[in-house]
Amino acid sequence: MTDNPSMRLSGDLTMRGIGALHRQHRTRFHTGSLPNTVDLSEVESADSAALALLLEWQSVATRRGQPLQFENPPANLSVIARLTGVAPLLGWYDQQPEANTEGNQRT
Repeated sequence: MTDNPSMRLSGDLTMRGIGALHRQHRTRFHTGSLPNTVDLSEVESADSAALALLLEWQSVATRRGQPLQFENPPANLSVIARLTGVAPLLGWYDQQPEANTEGNQRT
């Protein structure tokens, strides 16, 4: 294993399959070498179950004093994280400019 291990997730990270993903990586996250980054660029769909798993992994990394970054989240997962207020916990800050609301302002 390298000094800067990374991992890439792909496919569907939804409630239907997140349990299997959790079991697959449980040993690595709880007793093994943590990755420094988790690349989400190949994730096709994700829901709140995926967000919960990423938050658990982030919590484990924080307790172990190891940095963990989640890169290239799919848009829908970023939206869920932002709406629930947990985006900063995952290191995701609003990357989109604020919508232009000039047309909605009353004079």
